[in-house]
Amino acid sequence: MGAVWTARLLCLFLLLLNTRQSAAVPHNTDLDQCADGSDACHIDAICQNTPTSYKCTCKTGFKGDGKHCEDIDECDLEYNGGCVHECNNIPGNYRCTCLDGFHLAHDGHNCLDVDECIFNNGGCQHVCVNSMGSYECRCKEGFFLSDNQHTCIHRSVEGLSCMNKEHGCAHICKETPKGGVACECRPGFELAKNQRGCILTCNHGNGGCQHICEDTEQGPICRCHVRYTLHTDGRTCVEKDEMAPTTPDHNATSLAEVDKRVKRRLLMETCALNNGGCDSTCKDTSTGVRCSCPVGFTLQPDGKSCKEFCCFYW
Repeated sequence: MGAVWTARLLCLFLLLLNTRQSAAVPHNTDLDQCADGSDACHIDAICQNTPTSYKCTCKTGFKGDGKHCEDIDECDLEYNGGCVHECNNIPGNYRCTCLDGFHLAHDGHNCLDVDECIFNNGGCQHVCVNSMGSYECRCKEGFFLSDNQHTCIHRSVEGLSCMNKEHGCAHICKETPKGGVACECRPGFELAKNQRGCILTCNHGNGGCQHICEDTEQGPICRCHVRYTLHTDGRTCVEKDEMAPTTPDHNATSLAEVDKRVKRRLLMETCALNNGGCDSTCKDTSTGVRCSCPVGFTLQPDGKSCKEFCCFYW
């Protein structure tokens, strides 16, 4: 009987010892819901595991709380997305494209003229003359440009009146049934009131403008994207020197531009976009976003991240 009680006491002792040791070792009960796919993050959000749960953050180019994310249309922000010609929004991003006769610069936003005359003389039989956004063919003395605007025809004393008369057409001369001539213009030009000259429009080579072209009765007027200023040639756009002094005449415009830049910066830095970059709580203020952390976590020097206290207390 004594041996039985001794065995029972020994078993009880070992059981209590095992229970105490198990209690002394913390159990890792955290389940990585991001890894097993049981999180509720949106398809356009990033899931980040935390010691007790997980958090969702919308990817760059999207806005929302992580559980619901929607695409940011960058073409509606920062003056056409910063594109000088056309801005094309795509999910999570955007892409700038240029009009015909231009190519995209290395910065991905500006548009530069394509010199068509470099390649096979622009297809011109005689002389190719490059211009902003376009080009034109010209003929040597004694020749005139054919209707295709590329080949040159020798002037003849005999033949059609368009060949042997000073018809005065700026572009294309056509014979009329009554034996006279009628002038026509190349695509992108309009016939002048004198029925001889041709007026350039924005439909041809962007009107010779590098950035923005506006049609007027006197012809195209060129303007530049807000980050650029018009060159003295009236066509080319050069990047602004924001440190350059402003004259009193431009003070109102300058203040308006500064106000736009401030509003744009505040618009881009908001808790509505990726939670302001904060790991936990985000609060909008007049100077930008302010991040804070829950109890048990400390805000890191970057002002965004939260880190859990490292130590156990016994």
